[in-house]
Amino acid sequence: MKGTSKFSFSKLFYNDKFVMFFSVVVAFCIWVALPGNSEETTYASIKDIPISVPELGNDLKVFYMDTAKASVRVSGNSLILRNLTKDDIEVTFAEDFTSIESAVEKKVKLTAKKGSLANDYSIQANSLDPEEVTVFVDREDEKDLPLKFESNASVPDSYHLDSVTMSQKSVNIKGAQSIINEVSFAKAVYYFPNELTDTQTVEAQIKFYDSSGDEINTSYFDRGYIEASFTTVNVKVPVLKVKKLQVEPEFINYPENFSLNSGIFKVSPETVEIAVPDDETMDIDKIATKPIDLSKVNPDKAEYTIELVIPSGVRLIDSQTEVKVTFLTDQMDSRNFTVKPVKILNTPTGKTVTVYTKSVSVTLVGDKQQLAEMDASDLSAFVDMSDYTSGGGSVTKNAQITIDSYFNACWPYWLQESDPYPVVVSVSDKTVLATSSSTEPSS
Repeated sequence: MKGTSKFSFSKLFYNDKFVMFFSVVVAFCIWVALPGNSEETTYASIKDIPISVPELGNDLKVFYMDTAKASVRVSGNSLILRNLTKDDIEVTFAEDFTSIESAVEKKVKLTAKKGSLANDYSIQANSLDPEEVTVFVDREDEKDLPLKFESNASVPDSYHLDSVTMSQKSVNIKGAQSIINEVSFAKAVYYFPNELTDTQTVEAQIKFYDSSGDEINTSYFDRGYIEASFTTVNVKVPVLKVKKLQVEPEFINYPENFSLNSGIFKVSPETVEIAVPDDETMDIDKIATKPIDLSKVNPDKAEYTIELVIPSGVRLIDSQTEVKVTFLTDQMDSRNFTVKPVKILNTPTGKTVTVYTKSVSVTLVGDKQQLAEMDASDLSAFVDMSDYTSGGGSVTKNAQITIDSYFNACWPYWLQESDPYPVVVSVSDKTVLATSSSTEPSS
């Protein structure tokens, strides 16, 4: 019919009452459709639940468990399951461990139970995964082990491998007592690919061994049966340069002109090998001995064993710490001389020094031929007054003996420990004249 309007569904959404009614209907349908508002049972998996270790008796503890977490399936109202977490469920051992008295590795059944106030759900039977775990229990113990270095380090002939130093001298191990008892010693181990020509600092791996020398199974450490305070150590491997040095004896109480090349003695060995850091400049080609008192050497005493004086930073190879100094007694002799007059050196300013001892007796030891050619005129005796301080009167000073430079293989010899050539002198002011009544000390 003309004038009759057609129905349009889209126009209804421009009607406020219809829109409100339609919204209520849709919201109700969604609410009815949601699972959480249904009484229908739903299921869920709860994962990564920590396995709780119970208290053990007899001082035992768990050192190893092949897995630390478990999972279960649960059922219940969806609103409850939606808020359920791993903290709401407890997984622990299904058997009593308090009766175990010694170390043991065994399989243990697990059990799961509700562990919180949330309880409107069920744990599904036979859903616990894993159903059992392997555990190792033992008492705890520890020990300290000294460290030794094991290596293939080697050097060419012109180098020397010195003693290594480690950043740690010992390592502590702690863990299962039965495993700790197996460990007998420890080594820091490092192997070099080539010969060494300079000092190396390396990180060495710590390895542990039983009393038979077999390495302790590394799985003990991987599983946590035992643990070490550290697993690597820094090791310094010093490499030194080898040098050959001439041995030169050191003497005291010898004449100024005495020659070390006189041929009157020999040294054995004549040279020694030393090792010095290659990165340091050590410009030495000789090594000295501790002093030999030449004034005590005579034809009746031929051989002396003397320690070497080792410079700082030097290492002796083959532990050669002493040498023998042998005087050639078949080429030696001794002679007595009377030396006069006794001369004064360095007379103090403003003083007069009078010598009352007119001569000294000297025994010379040395090269037989030189002594045969020598006479008293080749010797001189003098008193040095440079150390005189003040005062006057008579004093006793020790004379010094000099020998003509030609006789370079001879030296004075004496037995007494006191000054060998005492000389009495008198010191007075130059302005004071000595009187005829003054008494001379006897010589």
